Amino acid sequence: MACEANQQLFADEEMMDMPVSGQGKNRRLEKKKKLLVLQGKGSKNDYFDVYGPEARVEVCLQPPKPNSRLSFQDLQNLVQWILADGCNPNWIFVKNKPLVTKVVMLHIPGLDAALYMAHQGSFRSLSECCGVPRAVAAAVGPLATTAQTLEAIFSCRKTPPGKTQTGTSQNVDHCWKPQSHCSWHLHSKQQDLADAELLEDRNSSDLDTEEQRVKRRKGSNGDSLWNDSKSGAFPASYYTLTERQMHENGYPKPEIAEISSTKQNTLGFVRTRSAAVTSKPWEMVAIDCEMCCTSEGLELTRVSMVDPLGNVILDKLVKPKNAITNYNTQFSGITADMLQDVTTTLEDVQEEILMVVSAEMILVGHSVENDLLALKIYHPLVIDTALLYQHPEKGSSYKPALRALTSRFLRRRIQENKNGHDSIEDARAAMDLTLLKIKNGPAFGRRMKPYCENLIQLLSNHERSCTLIGNRTMLHHYAVGSCNAVIANSDNDVLARAEKEVRKASVDFLWLQFSELQSYYEGEAQNLEAMALHVAELAALLTCNKGAKTSTKIKPCLSEDLQTVLTQLDDRIRRLHEALPVNSLMITFSGHGDTPGVRWLQELKWKSLQLPKRASAERWTPHNEAVLEEYAAQAETTLAFVCTKP
Repeated sequence: MACEANQQLFADEEMMDMPVSGQGKNRRLEKKKKLLVLQGKGSKNDYFDVYGPEARVEVCLQPPKPNSRLSFQDLQNLVQWILADGCNPNWIFVKNKPLVTKVVMLHIPGLDAALYMAHQGSFRSLSECCGVPRAVAAAVGPLATTAQTLEAIFSCRKTPPGKTQTGTSQNVDHCWKPQSHCSWHLHSKQQDLADAELLEDRNSSDLDTEEQRVKRRKGSNGDSLWNDSKSGAFPASYYTLTERQMHENGYPKPEIAEISSTKQNTLGFVRTRSAAVTSKPWEMVAIDCEMCCTSEGLELTRVSMVDPLGNVILDKLVKPKNAITNYNTQFSGITADMLQDVTTTLEDVQEEILMVVSAEMILVGHSVENDLLALKIYHPLVIDTALLYQHPEKGSSYKPALRALTSRFLRRRIQENKNGHDSIEDARAAMDLTLLKIKNGPAFGRRMKPYCENLIQLLSNHERSCTLIGNRTMLHHYAVGSCNAVIANSDNDVLARAEKEVRKASVDFLWLQFSELQSYYEGEAQNLEAMALHVAELAALLTCNKGAKTSTKIKPCLSEDLQTVLTQLDDRIRRLHEALPVNSLMITFSGHGDTPGVRWLQELKWKSLQLPKRASAERWTPHNEAVLEEYAAQAETTLAFVCTKP
């Protein structure tokens, strides 16, 4: 029935009246123009010539089947059908689709179907602007966090090679990983192993020469990668490590440098100094060190630094203070002959580095904590490629090797010399990986879910301009490529920025999130007294409903604070809808309900079961289980609204 309805709507569009023309030639031209429009190849002027200047986009929802719910994939398919090359979803039809000016996707975590249905008076603007909702099943269950919901909505399924769009593949573990700067392709774990073997067995004729590497890094104009990174959505400073990251990964602490500056301490640590006002240093430089084993442990024997263009700034061999017990030549590349006539000490190198690197400059490298500890230097601004990129198989729990990252993302092979590593080569690789990350955005190089690719990347591949508005963490995960990322830390800030973005004709897809309702639930979950009252109220309503002759909807009362949150949310939705240009399509969905409350009840249940001999008032009862089940059922049944701006 859905297909027949869609075909009828499409037939209606084909039978629409054409502009009146007195000549057969003009009619043929108009017919040809209309055919191009229906194929999606016409210009905006062609669309208006065919549909008429007063034509409007219309949304036609198919009647839902009993007890049916949409999935996140259904919402993704709708976006892809309008903006990319997706197929027409069978649950909705958008009449006059070519006239859609932009798609706006609004995420409201915390808004479940039960809350909306029980208190529709608090959502008057949502109902008037967005129409009748459709039930949506939470993608990751009633315990979902907002981060898990975002991953589900941004991770689009893609058909494996050799399969049709409706085909499935069983018992294969796949993951999506970036193959080039702007595309994603499918790899299985077995393929990753095969790729590793291929790297080992590849002939030397397949390797880039040094000249080819320089051209690839710099480009024909000598500095393309460096210039391209300047157009990234986030500046280089966005990717520097936080104090917590530096502490967790063993970086030198500022206290060490301060203690070492006293006469009573001989640790030898120094810290970078502020740059002179008149100096114009590079924004960042890359560093790599080689160490050898001495009687006192690992000590510095070589340090290399390069600028963003790959030019060598510093390359020094260093004589350790203590006797060398193992040169580690296979890794360090250092031999006894190389250090025989070297007189440069660690203090000499420290002074040279402090002349080049200021406290305001970003230091780039791979596992830079090892280099800074060997140099005995504290520096506050670091970009570490071992943390910048995720391990392709094990995610963020493991640090990837520099050699693997360089092969995967730069299509370059390093550390293959049997005589040991080259610190200049490694520094250049770290710099290029950093520039590539800055160019493509925070989501570049992150491991996606199985069978999935980034929704923003998919739209970008179809030359659609995307804007994401949200907090720093959300943008860090999903802003990729040329996507415009706008940081906003409150719902009012999100709305203000969205009102500006929707007016830009160049924006095809806009994503934003109102988080105040979810923040309210998270705060309530920390208030034990408030949660106990909620549970008692829901338990009483369940008891009354069970004893009634006819089933009634459970309608818990709204607290004054929650009512205020809902009123403000409804007003923001109204203002956003008013700001939309004509023929915009707006998708509003909630993702999940009060999941913090479900997690609180789950934790309470676990604690009760751990101590079976507790007082009867504290034991987990069947009545408590019924309350938990009701909470969970409400949290995982959410809503989606689809509307247009007339």
